[in-house]
Amino acid sequence: MSRSKLRKNVAVGIGGQILVMLLGFVLPRVMIAGYGSDVNGLLGTISQIFSYMALLEAGVGQAAKNALYQPIVKSDQSGISLILSISRNYFRRLTVYYGAGVVLLAATAPFVLNTEVTADVIAAVVLLEGMSGVLSFFFVQTISTMLVADGRSYINNAIIVTDKILCYAVRIIMAGCGVNIVLLQTAYFLITVAKVAFYYIYFRKEYAWVNLHAASGHEKLKDRNAYIITEVAWTLFSSTDMIVLSVFVNTKMSSVYYVYNMVFSGLNMLLNAVYSSINYLLGQTYHSDLKKYEKMHDAFMSVFVGGMTVLVSAAYILCVPFIKLYTHGVTDIDYVYEAVPLLFCLVQLISWSRYIGGNLTGIAGYAKKTSYISMAEATVNILLSLILVGRFGIVGVLVATVAALPLKVLWCIYISDKKVMHRSYKKTAAILGINYLLFVIVVVCGKLLSLNINNYGQFALYAVIVTILLTIIGSGLNFIVNPCCLQIFLKLLKKGK
Repeated sequence: MSRSKLRKNVAVGIGGQILVMLLGFVLPRVMIAGYGSDVNGLLGTISQIFSYMALLEAGVGQAAKNALYQPIVKSDQSGISLILSISRNYFRRLTVYYGAGVVLLAATAPFVLNTEVTADVIAAVVLLEGMSGVLSFFFVQTISTMLVADGRSYINNAIIVTDKILCYAVRIIMAGCGVNIVLLQTAYFLITVAKVAFYYIYFRKEYAWVNLHAASGHEKLKDRNAYIITEVAWTLFSSTDMIVLSVFVNTKMSSVYYVYNMVFSGLNMLLNAVYSSINYLLGQTYHSDLKKYEKMHDAFMSVFVGGMTVLVSAAYILCVPFIKLYTHGVTDIDYVYEAVPLLFCLVQLISWSRYIGGNLTGIAGYAKKTSYISMAEATVNILLSLILVGRFGIVGVLVATVAALPLKVLWCIYISDKKVMHRSYKKTAAILGINYLLFVIVVVCGKLLSLNINNYGQFALYAVIVTILLTIIGSGLNFIVNPCCLQIFLKLLKKGK
């Protein structure tokens, strides 16, 4: 792994996601001001529904990525070609099912969602967004999988970020001009066409040696079904809330959820930009040296759980003041819910507690067993959401999510520490415990704070001060419980290995 490749992955990942996050904050406000909370909630819900349909590729992509690590380490070009060929065959077969799902959704969504938007507009929006997915399935997914496994996430991130920036910019301009939302989706589709073309050209230039016809058509990817089940479960788990709110309450309440989720998904994307840029090191190190992997595992736990703790702690303090500024002047529904930031913080913090362990369950061969836990987790979340949404609304669906999360965290810790690394739980418990304690202290102290923020300039100043202070405290606590963490990450960034 070259030093420049690692640094490019991190730099492009972070820089790109910051731009995307900033534009992502602007778009919902423009949509709410231009079209109202109903349309904003509708478009957000449709995006969530398509995240379900993207499940068809997610499991295959994860299985292919894990299968690619070993031949990449050994520079086995024929092995790489075989795996990519198998995955491409899967993706292209799945495209047919995806396309059928798009048509079915376009026909049924107008009669299921509780919205004031007309049926023909909903159907057109669904078809246009769905066609973008069809193109990605058929042409992009195999290429994207190879780039990530090969440590070229910076290329993948650059294309994705450019695509999102263009989509956000066009939508902001068109929404500001009051253009019909069908034309908004048309612009999104045309940008996707350009993205697909770039992927294809880059792959043919840099990986001309890959034989995408190497598979006979009968080969199978290891644990592909288990990964599909896990990805289905995770998307059901993470994307249910807005759909439940749109069906059982209304799309205006879904818009409220969308605005809060925008804040926390932005934080998640920022941290995930770093994680997705370097997590291939975990897979490659596991296949080369388990002892080295153990130290890297703990370092990743400290950095990423600690990083999310800092981010959600700052968000807890600043979220309500930001929402008040962001939705000032919006009168069609109330956007301020005091309990919602705490629940969103818990969702992100507990979710990141199983990222590293969950990744290990896959590369160590426990994907099938983990898929059962994932389905149980998703089932608990959905059932609780349906039970609680009628009485508690947005708070109810978030409580359901938080209640279901610990199940998989405990499973991933058990597999990682006991089954794979054959050690006690002390190190993992110490890392998670110190970060949970920090967040609890912030919540208690946050109750005593009363920030008087009247404009975005004041908000930015408070955000910088709070984040720096929490970063210093959080870093110190994590280095105390895991002293080798700093040394390992400095070595990674310095040497690229």
